[in-house]
Amino acid sequence: MDSLDVLEKRIAALELQVLPKNPNFASDDKTQEITHLLLLTQTMISSALSCREAITSILQHMTTINEYLDPSNGENELEVEAKRHYLLELYPELKDTVKLISTFESLTPYTDSSSIIKVTELTDKLESLAVSNLKIFEESQEVTKKTVSALQQYNDIISTIKVLFSQLDKAITDLEVALLPKFVTEE
Repeated sequence: MDSLDVLEKRIAALELQVLPKNPNFASDDKTQEITHLLLLTQTMISSALSCREAITSILQHMTTINEYLDPSNGENELEVEAKRHYLLELYPELKDTVKLISTFESLTPYTDSSSIIKVTELTDKLESLAVSNLKIFEESQEVTKKTVSALQQYNDIISTIKVLFSQLDKAITDLEVALLPKFVTEE
């Protein structure tokens, strides 16, 4: 260990000649010593090399990994007939999608109109109108219920009047029959 101590003292003396010590650092501070920095560097290199086996293993399998990550991997395995069958299965769905896109494109001028663009500006007004329409709708439902109830009562009254008129007509007919002169027959 004597030779290491001598070497360390010599490096420290060289440090003082090349890099004079900063008066702000304490004398036992190791941050300025090159030996300390060399020890830290050696520790980092040895820790990096300890993981070298895992890294080399990954690097050896990198070609296989890249093959699996390639989007065209396995494309050659699919036969032409299978591709054709798959496309034929997708045809109706693709046709419907094309129709929807063409319909959407035909409606684009209407969606880009100034009226539609102003909808966001008029959101508060639309909300208040929707609330007032809802109130009016509820009131109209209540009025409709009352009207239906009144019409039902009207129908009941009309039915009662018809029955009464029918009974009155029968009573009058019976009275007229009773008031008719009776012919006396001679016997």
